[in-house]
Amino acid sequence: MEPVTLTADGLRLVTWEQRHMADLAKIYADPLIERFLVMPLPWAGTARERFVWLQERHWQSGNPRWAVVDEVGNLVGSMALTKSFPYELTITYVTAPWARGRGVAQRAIRAAVEFGFENLGAKRIAWDAIVGNHASRLAAIRTGFTVEGIARNGVHQRGVSKDCWVGGVLPGEVRGPDDPPADYAVLKRQAGYFMAERGELETGAVGLRLRPLRETDLDDLAATCADAEVQRWVDLPGDYSRAMADRWFAFTRGAWDRGERVLFALADADDRYCGSVDLVLKAPGEAEIGYFCSPWARGQGWMTAAVRRLCRLGFEDLGLERIEWRAVVGNEASKRVAEKAGFTIEGTRRRTRRGGDGRVDSWTASLFPEALS
Repeated sequence: MEPVTLTADGLRLVTWEQRHMADLAKIYADPLIERFLVMPLPWAGTARERFVWLQERHWQSGNPRWAVVDEVGNLVGSMALTKSFPYELTITYVTAPWARGRGVAQRAIRAAVEFGFENLGAKRIAWDAIVGNHASRLAAIRTGFTVEGIARNGVHQRGVSKDCWVGGVLPGEVRGPDDPPADYAVLKRQAGYFMAERGELETGAVGLRLRPLRETDLDDLAATCADAEVQRWVDLPGDYSRAMADRWFAFTRGAWDRGERVLFALADADDRYCGSVDLVLKAPGEAEIGYFCSPWARGQGWMTAAVRRLCRLGFEDLGLERIEWRAVVGNEASKRVAEKAGFTIEGTRRRTRRGGDGRVDSWTASLFPEALS
Protein backbone atom coordinates (compact mmCIF):
# COMPACT_ATOMS: atom_id res chain seq x y z
CA MET A 1 0.00 0.00 0.00
CA GLU A 2 1.35 3.42 -0.96
CA PRO A 3 1.41 6.11 1.76
CA VAL A 4 -1.47 8.61 1.70
CA THR A 5 -1.51 12.13 3.16
CA LEU A 6 -4.71 13.21 4.93
CA THR A 7 -5.95 16.67 5.90
CA ALA A 8 -7.74 17.24 9.18
CA ASP A 9 -9.07 20.75 9.84
CA GLY A 10 -5.74 22.57 10.01
CA LEU A 11 -3.65 19.43 10.47
CA ARG A 12 -2.00 17.08 8.02
CA LEU A 13 -1.32 13.39 8.51
CA VAL A 14 1.90 12.73 6.58
CA THR A 15 4.52 10.02 6.21
CA TRP A 16 7.26 9.92 8.78
CA GLU A 17 10.62 11.50 7.93
CA GLN A 18 13.95 11.77 9.71
CA ARG A 19 13.28 15.43 10.41
CA HIS A 20 10.49 14.39 12.79
CA MET A 21 12.74 12.25 14.98
CA ALA A 22 14.08 14.94 17.33
CA ASP A 23 10.57 16.07 18.28
CA LEU A 24 9.32 12.48 18.49
CA ALA A 25 12.08 11.77 21.02
CA LYS A 26 10.82 14.72 23.10
CA ILE A 27 7.30 13.32 22.96
CA TYR A 28 8.41 9.90 24.17
CA ALA A 29 10.42 11.50 26.99
CA ASP A 30 7.34 13.27 28.43
CA PRO A 31 6.35 11.78 31.83
CA LEU A 32 2.66 11.56 30.95
CA ILE A 33 3.39 9.83 27.65
CA GLU A 34 5.73 7.42 29.42
CA ARG A 35 3.01 6.65 31.96
CA PHE A 36 0.60 5.32 29.35
CA LEU A 37 2.64 4.11 26.36
CA VAL A 38 3.34 0.38 26.29
CA MET A 39 6.46 0.53 24.12
CA PRO A 40 9.95 0.00 25.61
CA LEU A 41 11.44 3.21 26.97
CA PRO A 42 13.73 5.11 26.88
CA TRP A 43 13.37 5.35 23.11
CA ALA A 44 16.88 5.12 21.70
CA GLY A 45 19.32 2.93 19.81
CA THR A 46 18.03 0.59 17.12
CA ALA A 47 14.37 1.42 17.79
CA ARG A 48 14.99 5.07 17.00
CA GLU A 49 17.39 4.46 14.13
CA ARG A 50 15.01 2.11 12.32
CA PHE A 51 11.79 4.00 13.08
CA VAL A 52 11.21 5.63 9.68
CA TRP A 53 12.08 2.40 7.87
CA LEU A 54 9.67 0.47 10.08
CA GLN A 55 6.83 2.91 9.34
CA GLU A 56 7.44 2.37 5.62
CA ARG A 57 7.19 -1.39 6.15
CA HIS A 58 3.89 -0.92 8.00
CA TRP A 59 2.48 0.98 5.03
CA GLN A 60 3.57 -1.85 2.74
CA SER A 61 1.61 -4.26 4.95
CA GLY A 62 -1.54 -2.12 4.79
CA ASN A 63 -1.12 -0.60 8.26
CA PRO A 64 -1.06 3.21 7.91
CA ARG A 65 1.35 5.18 10.08
CA TRP A 66 1.21 8.97 10.11
CA ALA A 67 3.08 11.86 11.65
CA VAL A 68 0.55 14.54 12.59
CA VAL A 69 1.80 18.05 11.77
CA ASP A 70 0.30 21.54 12.04
CA GLU A 71 -0.03 24.23 9.37
CA VAL A 72 3.67 25.03 9.38
CA GLY A 73 4.85 21.44 9.54
CA ASN A 74 5.62 21.13 13.26
CA LEU A 75 5.09 17.66 14.73
CA VAL A 76 2.09 17.64 17.07
CA GLY A 77 1.32 13.93 17.36
CA SER A 78 1.15 10.49 15.78
CA MET A 79 -1.64 8.35 14.39
CA ALA A 80 -1.79 4.69 13.35
CA LEU A 81 -4.28 2.12 12.09
CA THR A 82 -3.43 -1.56 12.43
CA LYS A 83 -5.27 -4.57 11.02
CA SER A 84 -6.38 -6.70 13.97
CA PHE A 85 -9.18 -8.97 12.67
CA PRO A 86 -10.92 -9.28 9.30
CA TYR A 87 -12.73 -5.99 8.67
CA GLU A 88 -11.43 -4.56 11.97
CA LEU A 89 -8.66 -2.02 12.58
CA THR A 90 -7.19 -0.78 15.86
CA ILE A 91 -6.41 2.90 16.25
CA THR A 92 -3.56 4.32 18.34
CA TYR A 93 -2.62 7.96 18.77
CA VAL A 94 -0.40 10.30 20.75
CA THR A 95 -0.53 14.06 21.19
CA ALA A 96 2.67 16.02 21.75
CA PRO A 97 2.82 17.68 25.17
CA TRP A 98 3.24 21.10 23.52
CA ALA A 99 0.01 20.59 21.55
CA ARG A 100 -2.35 19.47 24.31
CA GLY A 101 -5.67 21.23 24.63
CA ARG A 102 -5.89 22.07 20.91
CA GLY A 103 -8.09 19.20 19.79
CA VAL A 104 -5.23 17.54 17.88
CA ALA A 105 -6.28 13.98 18.74
CA GLN A 106 -9.93 14.61 17.88
CA ARG A 107 -9.18 16.06 14.45
CA ALA A 108 -6.64 13.39 13.56
CA ILE A 109 -8.89 10.57 14.81
CA ARG A 110 -11.75 11.67 12.55
CA ALA A 111 -9.51 11.76 9.49
CA ALA A 112 -7.93 8.38 10.23
CA VAL A 113 -11.23 6.66 11.06
CA GLU A 114 -12.92 7.94 7.91
CA PHE A 115 -9.93 6.71 5.89
CA GLY A 116 -10.18 3.29 7.52
CA PHE A 117 -13.87 2.93 6.74
CA GLU A 118 -13.76 4.36 3.23
CA ASN A 119 -10.45 3.05 1.95
CA LEU A 120 -9.50 -0.02 3.99
CA GLY A 121 -12.88 -1.74 4.15
CA ALA A 122 -13.15 -1.64 7.93
CA LYS A 123 -16.49 -2.46 9.55
CA ARG A 124 -15.24 -1.60 13.03
CA ILE A 125 -12.32 0.37 14.43
CA ALA A 126 -11.22 -0.65 17.92
CA TRP A 127 -9.60 1.50 20.58
CA ASP A 128 -7.95 0.72 23.90
CA ALA A 129 -6.04 2.64 26.55
CA ILE A 130 -4.51 1.85 29.91
CA VAL A 131 -7.08 2.56 32.62
CA GLY A 132 -6.32 6.02 33.93
CA ASN A 133 -5.56 7.54 30.52
CA HIS A 134 -8.59 9.81 30.65
CA ALA A 135 -7.24 12.06 27.90
CA SER A 136 -7.26 9.20 25.38
CA ARG A 137 -10.66 8.03 26.61
CA LEU A 138 -12.14 11.52 26.30
CA ALA A 139 -10.84 11.95 22.74
CA ALA A 140 -12.32 8.57 21.79
CA ILE A 141 -15.72 9.39 23.30
CA ARG A 142 -15.75 12.83 21.68
CA THR A 143 -15.21 11.36 18.22
CA GLY A 144 -17.90 8.70 18.51
CA PHE A 145 -16.26 5.67 20.11
CA THR A 146 -18.25 3.69 22.65
CA VAL A 147 -16.28 2.55 25.71
CA GLU A 148 -17.38 -1.06 25.98
CA GLY A 149 -15.65 -2.18 29.16
CA ILE A 150 -12.37 -3.04 30.84
CA ALA A 151 -10.05 -5.84 29.79
CA ARG A 152 -8.34 -7.04 32.96
CA ASN A 153 -4.58 -7.33 32.48
CA GLY A 154 -5.37 -6.44 28.90
CA VAL A 155 -2.03 -4.83 28.12
CA HIS A 156 1.54 -5.48 29.14
CA GLN A 157 3.57 -2.36 29.76
CA ARG A 158 7.28 -2.96 30.10
CA GLY A 159 6.83 -6.21 31.99
CA VAL A 160 3.76 -5.20 34.03
CA SER A 161 0.21 -6.33 33.21
CA LYS A 162 -2.38 -3.55 33.41
CA ASP A 163 -6.10 -3.20 32.90
CA CYS A 164 -7.22 -1.32 29.82
CA TRP A 165 -10.38 0.31 28.59
CA VAL A 166 -11.65 -1.12 25.32
CA GLY A 167 -14.13 0.28 22.84
CA GLY A 168 -14.98 0.74 19.21
CA VAL A 169 -16.68 2.83 16.55
CA LEU A 170 -18.78 1.62 13.62
CA PRO A 171 -19.47 3.26 10.27
CA GLY A 172 -21.86 6.18 10.66
CA GLU A 173 -21.01 6.77 14.34
CA VAL A 174 -18.19 9.30 13.94
CA ARG A 175 -19.03 12.57 15.69
CA GLY A 176 -18.15 15.82 13.97
CA PRO A 177 -16.80 19.01 15.57
CA ASP A 178 -20.34 20.32 16.15
CA ASP A 179 -21.76 17.06 17.52
CA PRO A 180 -20.47 16.44 21.05
CA PRO A 181 -21.97 13.57 23.06
CA ALA A 182 -24.43 14.30 25.82
CA ASP A 183 -22.79 15.55 29.04
CA TYR A 184 -19.46 16.05 27.25
CA ALA A 185 -18.70 19.18 29.29
CA VAL A 186 -18.98 17.17 32.53
CA LEU A 187 -16.91 14.30 31.13
CA LYS A 188 -14.20 16.75 30.05
CA ARG A 189 -13.96 18.36 33.49
CA GLN A 190 -13.77 15.00 35.20
CA ALA A 191 -11.12 13.74 32.78
CA GLY A 192 -8.99 16.79 33.54
CA TYR A 193 -9.39 16.28 37.28
CA PHE A 194 -8.44 12.60 37.27
CA MET A 195 -5.43 13.21 35.02
CA ALA A 196 -4.02 15.81 37.42
CA GLU A 197 -1.94 15.10 40.49
CA ARG A 198 -3.90 14.39 43.65
CA GLY A 199 -3.21 17.20 46.07
CA GLU A 200 -4.30 18.10 49.58
CA LEU A 201 -7.37 20.16 50.43
CA GLU A 202 -7.63 22.80 53.12
CA THR A 203 -10.91 22.63 55.01
CA GLY A 204 -11.02 25.84 57.03
CA ALA A 205 -11.21 23.79 60.24
CA VAL A 206 -8.30 24.23 62.61
CA GLY A 207 -6.02 21.20 62.60
CA LEU A 208 -7.77 19.41 59.72
CA ARG A 209 -6.89 18.87 56.09
CA LEU A 210 -7.92 16.33 53.49
CA ARG A 211 -5.28 14.29 51.69
CA PRO A 212 -5.08 11.04 49.70
CA LEU A 213 -5.31 7.81 51.66
CA ARG A 214 -1.86 6.28 52.27
CA GLU A 215 -0.63 2.82 53.07
CA THR A 216 0.60 4.14 56.42
CA ASP A 217 -3.03 4.92 57.32
CA LEU A 218 -4.24 1.35 57.10
CA ASP A 219 -3.81 0.31 60.73
CA ASP A 220 -5.88 3.33 61.80
CA LEU A 221 -8.36 2.68 58.99
CA ALA A 222 -8.82 -0.91 60.19
CA ALA A 223 -9.30 0.27 63.79
CA THR A 224 -11.87 2.83 62.64
CA CYS A 225 -13.83 0.30 60.59
CA ALA A 226 -13.84 -2.14 63.53
CA ASP A 227 -15.17 0.54 65.90
CA ALA A 228 -18.59 -0.33 67.32
CA GLU A 229 -20.22 2.96 66.29
CA VAL A 230 -18.96 2.70 62.71
CA GLN A 231 -20.01 -0.94 62.60
CA ARG A 232 -23.48 0.03 63.77
CA TRP A 233 -24.17 2.34 60.84
CA VAL A 234 -21.84 1.43 57.99
CA ASP A 235 -22.16 -1.74 55.94
CA LEU A 236 -18.81 -3.33 56.84
CA PRO A 237 -17.72 -6.87 57.77
CA GLY A 238 -18.04 -7.46 61.51
CA ASP A 239 -14.55 -8.91 61.74
CA TYR A 240 -12.88 -6.00 59.94
CA SER A 241 -9.12 -6.59 59.75
CA ARG A 242 -5.94 -5.02 58.45
CA ALA A 243 -6.06 -7.38 55.45
CA MET A 244 -9.45 -5.94 54.58
CA ALA A 245 -8.01 -2.44 54.82
CA ASP A 246 -5.25 -3.49 52.43
CA ARG A 247 -7.83 -4.68 49.90
CA TRP A 248 -9.86 -1.51 50.31
CA PHE A 249 -6.75 0.60 49.67
CA ALA A 250 -6.07 -1.28 46.43
CA PHE A 251 -9.71 -0.92 45.40
CA THR A 252 -9.76 2.84 45.96
CA ARG A 253 -6.62 3.32 43.89
CA GLY A 254 -8.25 1.42 41.03
CA ALA A 255 -11.49 3.38 41.44
CA TRP A 256 -9.52 6.64 41.17
CA ASP A 257 -7.83 5.45 37.97
CA ARG A 258 -11.21 4.50 36.53
CA GLY A 259 -12.66 7.89 37.47
CA GLU A 260 -15.34 6.32 39.65
CA ARG A 261 -14.53 7.58 43.15
CA VAL A 262 -12.88 10.58 44.79
CA LEU A 263 -11.72 9.61 48.28
CA PHE A 264 -9.80 11.66 50.82
CA ALA A 265 -8.56 10.86 54.29
CA LEU A 266 -9.11 13.30 57.14
CA ALA A 267 -5.71 14.09 58.67
CA ASP A 268 -4.99 16.00 61.87
CA ALA A 269 -2.11 18.32 62.68
CA ASP A 270 0.13 15.29 63.31
CA ASP A 271 -0.94 13.77 59.95
CA ARG A 272 -2.80 10.95 61.67
CA TYR A 273 -5.69 9.33 59.81
CA CYS A 274 -8.99 10.50 61.33
CA GLY A 275 -11.64 9.22 58.93
CA SER A 276 -12.66 9.09 55.29
CA VAL A 277 -14.94 11.07 52.98
CA ASP A 278 -15.65 10.18 49.38
CA LEU A 279 -17.77 10.91 46.35
CA VAL A 280 -18.93 7.97 44.26
CA LEU A 281 -19.65 9.20 40.73
CA LYS A 282 -22.83 7.94 39.12
CA ALA A 283 -24.64 9.32 36.07
CA PRO A 284 -22.85 12.35 34.57
CA GLY A 285 -23.36 15.28 36.93
CA GLU A 286 -24.40 13.12 39.89
CA ALA A 287 -22.59 11.53 42.83
CA GLU A 288 -23.23 10.07 46.27
CA ILE A 289 -21.23 11.17 49.31
CA GLY A 290 -20.16 8.84 52.10
CA TYR A 291 -18.13 9.39 55.26
CA PHE A 292 -17.16 8.06 58.65
CA CYS A 293 -15.04 9.43 61.46
CA SER A 294 -12.42 7.74 63.64
CA PRO A 295 -13.39 7.52 67.33
CA TRP A 296 -10.38 9.65 68.38
CA ALA A 297 -11.47 12.53 66.12
CA ARG A 298 -15.16 12.89 66.98
CA GLY A 299 -16.81 15.94 68.48
CA GLN A 300 -14.65 18.59 66.77
CA GLY A 301 -16.88 19.41 63.78
CA TRP A 302 -14.28 18.03 61.41
CA MET A 303 -16.59 15.80 59.42
CA THR A 304 -18.93 18.67 58.59
CA ALA A 305 -15.95 20.70 57.35
CA ALA A 306 -14.71 17.73 55.32
CA VAL A 307 -18.10 17.12 53.71
CA ARG A 308 -18.50 20.78 52.80
CA ARG A 309 -15.05 20.86 51.22
CA LEU A 310 -15.51 17.70 49.19
CA CYS A 311 -18.94 18.79 47.98
CA ARG A 312 -17.44 22.09 46.85
CA LEU A 313 -14.78 20.16 44.94
CA GLY A 314 -17.52 18.08 43.35
CA PHE A 315 -19.44 21.11 42.13
CA GLU A 316 -16.44 23.20 41.08
CA ASP A 317 -13.97 20.62 39.75
CA LEU A 318 -16.09 17.63 38.72
CA GLY A 319 -19.03 19.45 37.19
CA LEU A 320 -21.54 17.84 39.54
CA GLU A 321 -25.08 19.16 39.57
CA ARG A 322 -26.50 17.00 42.37
CA ILE A 323 -24.98 15.13 45.31
CA GLU A 324 -26.95 12.49 47.16
CA TRP A 325 -26.59 11.39 50.78
CA ARG A 326 -27.98 8.26 52.39
CA ALA A 327 -27.77 6.88 55.92
CA VAL A 328 -29.45 4.13 57.89
CA VAL A 329 -32.49 5.48 59.74
CA GLY A 330 -31.39 6.38 63.25
CA ASN A 331 -27.88 7.60 62.34
CA GLU A 332 -28.47 11.04 63.80
CA ALA A 333 -24.79 12.01 63.75
CA SER A 334 -24.51 11.50 59.99
CA LYS A 335 -27.82 13.31 59.48
CA ARG A 336 -26.60 16.35 61.45
CA VAL A 337 -23.47 16.54 59.33
CA ALA A 338 -25.49 16.38 56.11
CA GLU A 339 -27.95 19.05 57.25
CA LYS A 340 -25.16 21.39 58.38
CA ALA A 341 -23.53 21.03 54.96
CA GLY A 342 -26.80 22.09 53.29
CA PHE A 343 -28.42 18.77 52.33
CA THR A 344 -32.21 18.62 52.28
CA ILE A 345 -33.73 15.46 53.73
CA GLU A 346 -36.14 14.10 51.13
CA GLY A 347 -37.57 11.09 52.89
CA THR A 348 -37.09 7.45 53.80
CA ARG A 349 -36.41 4.62 51.41
CA ARG A 350 -37.55 1.30 52.77
CA ARG A 351 -35.19 -1.66 53.04
CA THR A 352 -32.52 -0.20 50.78
CA ARG A 353 -29.52 -1.49 52.71
CA ARG A 354 -28.61 -4.80 54.22
CA GLY A 355 -27.84 -4.74 57.94
CA GLY A 356 -27.05 -7.33 60.58
CA ASP A 357 -30.75 -8.00 61.09
CA GLY A 358 -31.65 -8.00 57.41
CA ARG A 359 -32.61 -5.10 55.19
CA VAL A 360 -32.92 -1.69 56.84
CA ASP A 361 -34.53 1.61 55.91
CA SER A 362 -32.42 4.60 54.86
CA TRP A 363 -32.85 8.34 54.96
CA THR A 364 -32.06 10.08 51.69
CA ALA A 365 -31.13 13.68 50.98
CA SER A 366 -29.78 15.83 48.19
CA LEU A 367 -27.54 18.85 47.78
CA PHE A 368 -27.37 21.33 44.91
CA PRO A 369 -24.62 23.91 44.32
CA GLU A 370 -26.67 26.87 45.51
CA ALA A 371 -27.52 25.14 48.82
CA LEU A 372 -23.98 24.28 49.90
CA SER A 373 -23.47 26.04 53.22
